[in-house]
This record gives sequence, structure tokens and C-alpha cells, in this order.
Amino acid sequence: MLKRVSDLYVMAKDIRPKKLVCIAADDEEVLEAIHDAQDMKAIHATLIGPLPNIAKFMSEKGYKLEDYTVIDCDDPEKASEMAMKMVHSGEAEIIMKGLVDTRIVLKAVVNKEYGIRKKTILNHVGLASFSHFNRTLFFTDGAMLIAPTVEERIQMIENAVEFMQLLEYQEPKVGLVSAVEKVNPKMQSTVDAEAIVTQYQAGRMKGCIVDGPFAVDNLVSIAAVIHKGIVSPVAGWCDLLVFPNIESGNVFYKTCVHLAKADVAGIILGAEVPIVLTSRADSHHAKLNSIILSCIVSDKQK
Repeated sequence: MLKRVSDLYVMAKDIRPKKLVCIAADDEEVLEAIHDAQDMKAIHATLIGPLPNIAKFMSEKGYKLEDYTVIDCDDPEKASEMAMKMVHSGEAEIIMKGLVDTRIVLKAVVNKEYGIRKKTILNHVGLASFSHFNRTLFFTDGAMLIAPTVEERIQMIENAVEFMQLLEYQEPKVGLVSAVEKVNPKMQSTVDAEAIVTQYQAGRMKGCIVDGPFAVDNLVSIAAVIHKGIVSPVAGWCDLLVFPNIESGNVFYKTCVHLAKADVAGIILGAEVPIVLTSRADSHHAKLNSIILSCIVSDKQK
């Protein structure tokens, strides 16, 4: 189990370098993160994008262009297709989004001819650790699925639990987030949480403990749990927070980063290989964390 996101670097120390392909790689902070990861011998990178832009940035930073495989392509859709085909041919084990709309990358991922979708749904899982907190929190989905149905949230949980087990979480505790702890017919997130727990009790989502609904404080604070008299194996000890929609998940993520100064990483699950799909506003360090996380997942999946 991870106490800090920085523990990922210890886990990745002895694995062989992974083949990463970056789509539309002419993005300064993306290239900085790729350079650092390659300097750490975590990856061998192929950069697909406009060669003049990539070469200019490399020159300005003092990086050696010859250290990378560079494919000159100024069409993001074509670059995305090339990356998917590299996965099929074994030339890529990780995909990273550069200066390209997420929509274009995901359209290629799910393409019926050359796409790499493995599961029914793709979902984003974020990780956040805090200086004052004793463990890393996982959360889904603050980046992709706008308003997931009950069934989609069950599949989100299954994807995330499988991923967390690769990181040595034997039985992750999964909390279904709302604003309250009791089912209220006027609050759809609580009704959905009850339906998800019912499915869990019927045998869905194995290898984890699922409970809810809960407000966030009752998933992460033992003091809040005691004060409210809540009895649940998840309350106060939650590993994975499952949000009812993208608004709540995204607000949580941005609050962690910009107010709580959390150390973060993220990954897209459900494809044949890990996908690093970070926000343009994410720091170089967050992007590097996400690359290292994907290297570990790629290695464990093998």
C-alpha cells in the first residue's frame, strides 16, 4: 500500500524501461516529464508530433533529439492512429497524451478497426497524497465520465480495484461519495449508492469492500466517524472514493492540488495499455508521477 505518491518511485526502481509513445508531443511540460522519466531509465520514448516544434523545444532545453525516436506528424488524428497501431505491434507499452484534445485520443482508443479498448468502459483514476495524511487516496472519476450510471460506476469500481491490486492493495475499501450518509430519494447519488451496495452484497465487485453513501469526511476522518456513530469497515479507512459525477470528482481533484497541495498522479484504465492523460494545467511533476505509475502498471500487467 502507498503512504505517499512518491512511493511509486521506489516500486519502479528495478523494472525494465517501458516503451512510451506520446501523441502530439510538442508540449513543453509533457516533454520535460518524458525527458526526466527517460533520464531515470523508466522509459524509452517515441515522440509523434511536428518535428520543428519538438526540435526547437529540445534545443532550448539542451536535450538531445537523437536520444528519442521522433516521428514527424502534424495531424493529431493521424498521430493517435499511429500510436494505437504501435501498441498492436508491440512498439508501445504506454500511451501519453500531449498537445491534443482528449476527445481525439479517446476516439482512436475506441476505434473498432485499430483501437485498443479492452474493457467495456474507460475511466480515470487519480491518486493523491498529503503531508498531513497517513495514506494515499484513490478516486474516480474526475476527468472522463460525465454522469456514469449505476452499472457504469460498478464497472469503474471493478477497473479501479483490479488496478489497485496491482499496487498491492489486497482488499481495497471503496466508498461511494455523496453529501450525506443516509439514503434520500431527493438526492440521486444516495439512491445510486444504495443500488451499488446491493449489487456488491449480491456478489458483484469482488476483491474489495464497498459501502455508502458517505460524505467525504466520513470516509477519511475517524474523528468524524466516531462523532456521528457510523459503523462500517469503509468509514474512516476508505482507499478508493467513487464520485457520482465528473463535477464532484473534478472539484475534489482540483481542491486537492491547488488548496491542499497534494502530490498527485493519474491513469486511464480499461485499455490494453496504461494511458497517461493529464490536464494541461497539471504540473510537470504530476505528469512525471503519472508516467512512473503507468510504468508500474505496465510491468505488473505483463
